[in-house]
Amino acid sequence: MRIHINRLGAADRARLVEHRLTVEELTELHGMLLRGQQARQRALRRVAAFSLILDIVLLLMTVFVAGPTPAVLFAGVVVTAIVLLCLACTWAAAIGVFAHQYNQAVEEGYPELLGRLRL
Repeated sequence: MRIHINRLGAADRARLVEHRLTVEELTELHGMLLRGQQARQRALRRVAAFSLILDIVLLLMTVFVAGPTPAVLFAGVVVTAIVLLCLACTWAAAIGVFAHQYNQAVEEGYPELLGRLRL
């Protein structure tokens, strides 16, 4: 089993770094990639909200059954930390790596557009 990490393809990176696209083509590509990134961000926000709500509900159910003991509170804190860590790793794999690679390639190949077409 492998974890999928959303990355910029080698051919696309080469086209960007070697300045093979016109500014219009780059603007079109940026718009398309930006829409994809925004869709991933919306989906991740939904997943984060659902995960945290589920975490809270399960914690409240556990407190209702076992009472607010130190062990239950510790477990709640640890589970919440694990959920947040998983969400951070998911963000990095789905959004962060791709955006970083794209931004770096554009800055190398198109220094005149520095900061304009960032994801």
